[in-house]
Amino acid sequence: MAKARKQKPEGGPGGGATVLHQKLCLSIDMENQLIYGYTEIKVLLAENDTFALHADSMTIRNILVDGEAAEFEYSPHWKNVDGQPSWLSVSCLKTAADAACSAYVSSLTSESVPNLIISSERSVKSTTELPEGENGEKHEENGGNSVQLSDDKAVKTCNGSAEGNDKEEGRETKKEDEKENRNEEKTEMEIETEEKEREKEKDKETEEGKEENEDEKEKEDANENEKDKENEMQIENEKVKNTKLVRVDYILEKAETGVHFVNNVLHSNSQIRRAHCWFPCIDSAIERCPFDLEFTVSTDLVAVSNGDLLYQVLSKEDPPRKTYVYKLNTPVSAQWISLVVGPFEILPDKNGISVSHMCLSPTLSKLENTISFFHDAYSCYEDYLAAPFPFGLYKQIFLPSEMVVSPTSFGASTCIFSVDILNDEKVIDQIIGTRIKLAYALARQWFGIYTSAEEPNDEWLLDGLAGFLTDLFIKRYLGNNEARYRRFKANCTVCQFDVSGATGLGSPAASTDLYGTQTIGSYGKIRSLKAVAVLQTLEKQMGPDSFRKILQMIVASTRASRTLSAKEFRHLANKIGNLERPFLKEFFPRWIESCGCPIMRLGISYSKRRNMVELAVSRGCTAKADPDSDSHADGDIQEGANGWPGMMSVRVHETDGVYDHPILPMAGEALQVVELQCHSKVAAKRFQKTKKGSKPDGSDDNVDASTQENRTSMDAPLLWIRVDPEMEYLAEIHFHQPIQMWINQLEKDKDVVSQSQAIAVLEKLPQLSFAVINALNNFLNDTKAFWRVRVEAAYALAVTASEDTDLAGLLHLVKFYKSRRFDADIGLPRPNDFHDIPEYFVLEAIPHAVALVRSSDKSSPRQAIEFILQLLKYNDNNGNVYSDVYWLAAMVQAIGEVEFGQQGIGLLSSLLKRIDRLLQFDNFMPGYNGVLTVSCIRALARIAERVSSSICLDRICELITPFRNMDKPWKVRIEASRVLLDLELHHKGLDAALLLFLKYADEEKTLRGGTKLAVHVLRICQANIDSSRTDQIKLQTLLALLHLLGSKKSYNNVLLRHNVFCILQIAAGRPPTLYGVPKFAAPSPLVQEISIDQHTKADSSVPQLSRPQEPSTSTPSVREVLPTTVPSKDADNISNCSERRNVVKIRVRRAASSSKADGAASSSKADGADQRDHSHGGRNENEVGPCSSMSVDAPMVGAPNEPLNTSNHIEEQNSCHDRESRMSASVSNAKLMDTHEISKELQCTADSRIDAVDSRLDAVKDQFSPVINVQDGVDKPGSQLEGVSTSYAGTQAPESVNGLDSKEKKRKDKKDKKRNRDEKRDKKDDPEYLEKKRLKKEKKKMEKELARKQKEGDRLSSQQDIAKPSDSQGTFVATPPAPAQSAEPQVSNKDVAVETARTPPTKKIKIRFKPLKKIG
Repeated sequence: MAKARKQKPEGGPGGGATVLHQKLCLSIDMENQLIYGYTEIKVLLAENDTFALHADSMTIRNILVDGEAAEFEYSPHWKNVDGQPSWLSVSCLKTAADAACSAYVSSLTSESVPNLIISSERSVKSTTELPEGENGEKHEENGGNSVQLSDDKAVKTCNGSAEGNDKEEGRETKKEDEKENRNEEKTEMEIETEEKEREKEKDKETEEGKEENEDEKEKEDANENEKDKENEMQIENEKVKNTKLVRVDYILEKAETGVHFVNNVLHSNSQIRRAHCWFPCIDSAIERCPFDLEFTVSTDLVAVSNGDLLYQVLSKEDPPRKTYVYKLNTPVSAQWISLVVGPFEILPDKNGISVSHMCLSPTLSKLENTISFFHDAYSCYEDYLAAPFPFGLYKQIFLPSEMVVSPTSFGASTCIFSVDILNDEKVIDQIIGTRIKLAYALARQWFGIYTSAEEPNDEWLLDGLAGFLTDLFIKRYLGNNEARYRRFKANCTVCQFDVSGATGLGSPAASTDLYGTQTIGSYGKIRSLKAVAVLQTLEKQMGPDSFRKILQMIVASTRASRTLSAKEFRHLANKIGNLERPFLKEFFPRWIESCGCPIMRLGISYSKRRNMVELAVSRGCTAKADPDSDSHADGDIQEGANGWPGMMSVRVHETDGVYDHPILPMAGEALQVVELQCHSKVAAKRFQKTKKGSKPDGSDDNVDASTQENRTSMDAPLLWIRVDPEMEYLAEIHFHQPIQMWINQLEKDKDVVSQSQAIAVLEKLPQLSFAVINALNNFLNDTKAFWRVRVEAAYALAVTASEDTDLAGLLHLVKFYKSRRFDADIGLPRPNDFHDIPEYFVLEAIPHAVALVRSSDKSSPRQAIEFILQLLKYNDNNGNVYSDVYWLAAMVQAIGEVEFGQQGIGLLSSLLKRIDRLLQFDNFMPGYNGVLTVSCIRALARIAERVSSSICLDRICELITPFRNMDKPWKVRIEASRVLLDLELHHKGLDAALLLFLKYADEEKTLRGGTKLAVHVLRICQANIDSSRTDQIKLQTLLALLHLLGSKKSYNNVLLRHNVFCILQIAAGRPPTLYGVPKFAAPSPLVQEISIDQHTKADSSVPQLSRPQEPSTSTPSVREVLPTTVPSKDADNISNCSERRNVVKIRVRRAASSSKADGAASSSKADGADQRDHSHGGRNENEVGPCSSMSVDAPMVGAPNEPLNTSNHIEEQNSCHDRESRMSASVSNAKLMDTHEISKELQCTADSRIDAVDSRLDAVKDQFSPVINVQDGVDKPGSQLEGVSTSYAGTQAPESVNGLDSKEKKRKDKKDKKRNRDEKRDKKDDPEYLEKKRLKKEKKKMEKELARKQKEGDRLSSQQDIAKPSDSQGTFVATPPAPAQSAEPQVSNKDVAVETARTPPTKKIKIRFKPLKKIG
């Protein structure tokens, strides 16, 4: 029995009552679409005598409580649906969205409140005051009959009635009274004899006192135990007194929701809180109880329900009827009770497992082929969990697509599917998807139904565990490559769309407060994928064996509770998984209770001298700012206050082996440099002198950049590097390494995730080399590679094909296809042969990839169109054992992707003829599920949109409209409606498309069809809504959408109602969810702008998993890597708020004797250098000669949101390093531009020594620290910056700047001197070093000459001033000397900063810290 729960506050389900057991007895009349019968509920009442149930869309005949008539109040929700508000306040998109929020939340709130209030007071009074005869008469008056009375007797015998208990208690009391009277008579006669015996025993008592004391203690203990037992008995007696048996007789006529009649089939679909629409219950996920189910149907029908089928009873009626009796002992909530009635074909499993598969007769052959694998999944789960199937017999029912409400409907020990997932033995494409869907439905029986969530906030845990089991099945029976590839794509999808609080797993605002809508729509899919990823992270941390033990303990039959909470799972992870409490204390709040995924941007640099790889890391978060917070601007990306717990691993593939380095923490500073020791070494090479006319750094303008990068990578013992290779964490990783290393990763790494990452980077390179194209082509031709990654390589070749490469990608694709499918003798395609299934999938994707190739004028090359037309024309499937329906559909879809230019427009008529021929053929001989017709309709629509000037859209609409007739297959009808909506949008605009959708939604009879149309319109709105325009949708259209939202049609179809609500939110520029949206009050302008920005930057629909969006190129521009508006980041911690940032300016000031003109000249040089310094981590120009290090850029960190003055620049100069020990790990080059184009880069230069790395990191921290050496000082009036400066002369830096004491300085100076001596010895023969040394000597000589001239000028001017007579006031004026022209060579500002450490002590460096004032 279910554990009794404490009474909840007002408004809780059931009014504080707990359901202990429920029985459902129904009779189904298929001809009249009628359901009648009763339900009996055994409830434990709270202090009050009233309790409440959910009931709707039915007629209540009478209600009995313990066999007596009871008063009740019934207010069905569906009767109040027609009374919609007038929507007078709606005047624009914003007010329409507010009205939709108000109406939707009001409906959800009212539906969650019980509406059948039952009072048991009258029944108590009637049993004490009225005789039994009168009670029986009243029962008959309330609609009871003889059959119902017999049913009442049966219920009393099974569960115990109140009357029977009262009679038995009365008999027991009489017997006890008689015994007490006899005992009293005996005691009077024995009083005298007992007194004599007591006197004799007084002497004995004194002797045995000690023994009696011990006996008394034992008796006291026994008495205490007896008292405890008595208390327990009293509690049980009170429960028995508060337990009531409620019987509700009702009738359900022509039901429209909850249960559905279609032809001769009835099936239930509870959706969200729709179970009470076909039987009274407490429709809440937290109320669970066992069920007894009895259904009476015609003898030619089969009734399938939950639990074990106990027996079948054949009645003696005319015509005879059959009763199916089921019993479900496991407590479940009402939403998991299901019923299916129809003339099914039952197919028991042939492998001896307790599974039955059912379908209608036309699909029996498909069912036999589909379920051949099912015993593998069934045995896989039982073996992994070490527990049998929890419900005895598992039943799968497959119904036609037009009947079901959703593709999958779960129930306790049952599951209802659409026949769309059944695959024929001749069809290849559906096999993988069908097996995964059936395996997931079976996993939900263990996690989600048998073990349910304790609270709505814990539903993510059960959903994630079911997905985890499904991934286990995929890995065992579909291959490790398939499992890893799917998990990688799922993680990419989560990182892309986990940007708001709506995807928080355990947050009450994202689960409980959303009334169950968090499980539907695109956000529901993201939550499911994220839940699986989080649980897999925990499994990696604790180990697979410990995680398996936890799951076995959860589903064990000996476990007391059948519910699971995140708190209990956290305890198990600590106790069994051996995870430390501090880790769990950080893990659960960060991953479960909040939103967002970590962003790791990394760049590498190799130091040949130290044989070290230095990794520059920039940390961020995908989560956007909370719209309710005033401290965030639009589109901000915030960071977690504490980051994410855990340590990420870096795998370095070297020439001598593979080495893992688990040294990259997930949490920490926003900017960090990590060192990795290399184990392999590269032999020294002779230095080659620079050629005449080449640059000082050894590069050449005529040499390709990729060639230089490849040459540089040859000097390192690194093949390629991977971050988090085992996908231990859910993170968005942007890694940057040379192109040759990406090519090595693609060609040599056997991991499918590694290969996919390499392809994603190579196809996005701004400048493509033939080495990249050849690498992609070689991988496409590799038959040992995983077929999904080979398909990605084919698409990458199509993307990289351009005029610059002479369409090399297109030529490779055509050559690959012809080598596999063409006859070399005649030059035509051979007949189809699909025995090699991986090769079939790769070849099937080639036509679509060819159609994506574009020439310089953005049109498809003529040879690409001719190739697709040739494939369609000569397709021959004779002799092939497999169907080519999906093969042909892929070719037709490729035609829809073609862009017709001047060269290809002549082939349009031939393509249209081929499509028309396929349409007629599929109409005359209907193919498999209408797949070919659907693809032809879609291709016609896309061609019409692209060449609308050559084709009349009205003619295309007339051609497609007949496919909406009811005699067409359901899939074809829905696709025709979608296509017509697209054409209406292209021809007349968004408002006309919405009006057409309202028309189609009203005409569509199936619930699933209405849902699919609404989802399609939602995507149309997401792609075409312009937030700057308010006239895209007219007021009449908005009012019509609001009426549809509150109509009875939407009440019957929960998914349709939710999507209509999302359409209205998207139209107003808001996210399509209830989370974070104002429900009753209009939002402030700031909130509205934030919502619009969130919509425009993140599409809520889940992308296709076939096309990856993964790491960026090795040397991307800032705008390619990051969005244009991202917050500035503190170097010390990860901040969630936008605060005032400090601006650091480093200036080089001349000596006091230098002139103003000279200072102006130097400042102009600095400005010019700053304008030129826009490279992303290129070679340092101040170092002459070749360098053995290689530098790879990481993208920028972010840019501040406040508008900045264009004159404020941030610079950070590199320190002076020798050419053999220099390593520059560029995180980004810092630069601030105007308010319309703000970007920021920071270059973090790491020295070859550890202490130099730490000192430069401290300098980076100081640059972004809000308070460092603050002194009182104010700039000129009108300036927005406060100048605070500290100065030091020569190389003597204050301790507050470098943080070193005198001992450390001396030690460092000694190391520097020793290093300089060694380097000078090595550089004696280096011409570049000698040239640099000569320039330095000339520079020093010029400086000395300039200083000497200035001193002479000062001396002469002073003598002239002394000799000059004073004026009448006795004052004199000292005139400065004329500025002398410096003859020193022109050097950049970077050179000046680098040489600062070696300049004479007369020079001073002044550092200004100017914090930015808060504007507004």
